[in-house]
Amino acid sequence: MTTEDGSQVPRRVEEPPPGNARREPIAQTEQILGDLSLERLFARAREEGLHVSSAPAEAGQEAAPEVKRIPVGVRPHSVAASPDGTRLYVTNFGDGSLSVIDPYREAVVATHLIGEAPYGVAVSPDGTDLYVASPSRGTVTQYSISGDDLFQDGSILSADDHSKNPYGTAVSPDGHVCLTLALSDTVLVTDKFLKAPTSIPDVSFPVGVVASKDNDRLYATNYFAKSVSVIDVSGKAVVATIPVAIDPYGVAMNPDGTRLYVAHFPGTGSVSVIDVSGQAVVATIPVGQGPRGVAVSPDGTRLYVTNFFADSLSVVTL
Repeated sequence: MTTEDGSQVPRRVEEPPPGNARREPIAQTEQILGDLSLERLFARAREEGLHVSSAPAEAGQEAAPEVKRIPVGVRPHSVAASPDGTRLYVTNFGDGSLSVIDPYREAVVATHLIGEAPYGVAVSPDGTDLYVASPSRGTVTQYSISGDDLFQDGSILSADDHSKNPYGTAVSPDGHVCLTLALSDTVLVTDKFLKAPTSIPDVSFPVGVVASKDNDRLYATNYFAKSVSVIDVSGKAVVATIPVAIDPYGVAMNPDGTRLYVAHFPGTGSVSVIDVSGQAVVATIPVGQGPRGVAVSPDGTRLYVTNFFADSLSVVTL
């Protein structure tokens, strides 16, 4: 909608209907496999003779397990924390919604319908913008945050902008939006307005992505290759690879940049803890069924993990 002077009026994100915040269940194959893209993903694995079934987690010290589970929407995919730590945002693949969570009350305080099969979610460094990827629609959408409300402001990166099948989403400390294009084996970096895209090749079906605190490095999970790529941002190239357990999916970094946390979906039912300087797994954390997305609280004391098959969010004390 536009005003008389031609400016665009932000559209408030639709709230779910009263009495039932969930839509009808999606197709059974999607419920089992997670999404149609994942179905193609498994087919590709079979063609390439890669192993994608469950297996034990990496050897190493087991870290503290979860201390709380927070119910969310249907088939939660990814989670992001606001810069001040007062809100968590969870995309729910199964019902096309986004849950807004107060981590102190450990409860959902708002639910927004945002469209079919949302995947990655990220918050801008100033806490004013939210970015959500949808591979089924081939889009990344920018929302304005106002309290617990969301407004779609019209900034959408579409397939025409080289974003076909975006999976993971992250925002670097300097405000650049980072996306994984799994089917293109590419990581894409744009400005805060989802413009001026730069492609970084030579990753292998990248799913999750996170930026280092100094803006120099990106870390992307390679789902089939059982690894995490270390990407030099200025050189736009992969400079190292960190081996992990099977099915690495979501990835997050702690505030001081010393640890990475990698969820394995459906994989091992755990999260790998990586020492960044040593580029090796040093511990594993058991969580819920189908860990998929991960986020660390801004103060570094909590790890949040979406449990895709349990419709919940695990809270782990670090």
